[in-house]
Amino acid sequence: MQSRRSTLLVLSGALLAPFLTSPSLCAQPAPSALLGSETGATNPLARTIADEIRLAGDYMVGRGLARDPVQAAYWYRKAADQGDPNAQNQLGYFYAWGIGVDRDEAEAAKWFMRASGSGSQPAKLNLAVMALKGVGQKRDIPFALDLLNQLAEKNNPRAECYLGILSMIGDGVPVDRAQAEKWFARAAKAKNPEGEYAMGRIWSVESGHPHDFARAADFLRHSVRAGYVPAMHALGLLLLEHPDVAKHPDEAVAALRHAAEAGTWEASDALGILARDGRGGLPQSNSEAFFWFNIAIAQGGPDNMLQVRADLLRTRDLLTPDQQASQIAAAEDWLHLHPHEDLFVFDSGIHDLFPIQEVYAAPPHGD
Repeated sequence: MQSRRSTLLVLSGALLAPFLTSPSLCAQPAPSALLGSETGATNPLARTIADEIRLAGDYMVGRGLARDPVQAAYWYRKAADQGDPNAQNQLGYFYAWGIGVDRDEAEAAKWFMRASGSGSQPAKLNLAVMALKGVGQKRDIPFALDLLNQLAEKNNPRAECYLGILSMIGDGVPVDRAQAEKWFARAAKAKNPEGEYAMGRIWSVESGHPHDFARAADFLRHSVRAGYVPAMHALGLLLLEHPDVAKHPDEAVAALRHAAEAGTWEASDALGILARDGRGGLPQSNSEAFFWFNIAIAQGGPDNMLQVRADLLRTRDLLTPDQQASQIAAAEDWLHLHPHEDLFVFDSGIHDLFPIQEVYAAPPHGD
């Protein structure tokens, strides 16, 4: 599955927008590339900068060629050295993640700076986030805010979402929830799925804000249609609590299943609870509950798993050894079909798109 992923930011007790993304390649260590070498310099397919970028992309995703991140990095470097801002941004992305090169966040920041100076908005956003986090450079909130405001003046919805987060939590600016909502609303108006997700959370769970569950569900549905996984989970929980705003009886469970398939252990745990208790339109089934609890534990790892383990052990004790073995095998098969090295934030279902050229400023599992 080609997917785009990120860490989670927690705002006011609600999950608000993992915004910067990276492809599933990022979870896979890549060998170092000697970018000064002439490994592929004689490739007849690379006559122009555009050819070099196309060849790099082909190597990165394995389109017509064997996937080779070292060769991808090499050809991006060739184009970047000639001043192409997209290649410079992509090379910074490679250094930030260690794709085809040794991971070097300071080097990543340098390439983002070059690309930003050449007019690349994604690079300017990456540079802003690295400055916010103090990754690859000294933490510099005023510099980050300046970059984000420059982007917001050009109606960049991701920058607007970041400004919304900063206003929400009071990082570099005073806490101003009304201003945060304005930023999120601007992003949502541009059909940005993170902004739509944030608005859905504001209208459904934000403390001190009026709640309109039907309106919140509509925001979340729009975000879900764009493949935004946190919105799938949030929509499922919202519809379980407020079934009157569901469009059909199975909508809540369907949303949770999609979130679980994209790697959200909390959604798998919720499905286990629903099966255990016979809620949400699911028939009561200890076998089904045991199946989902096994998946939740595999997806979630050792952290925050005590309650899931307790639920799994309780349901296990209600099953025969043969039933247990059958459900464990089914869970393993399911996990094989739905890999989950990290949370898949976007699940577009489109397998041949070039990975988005934005990068985390933190490791995939967060700080």
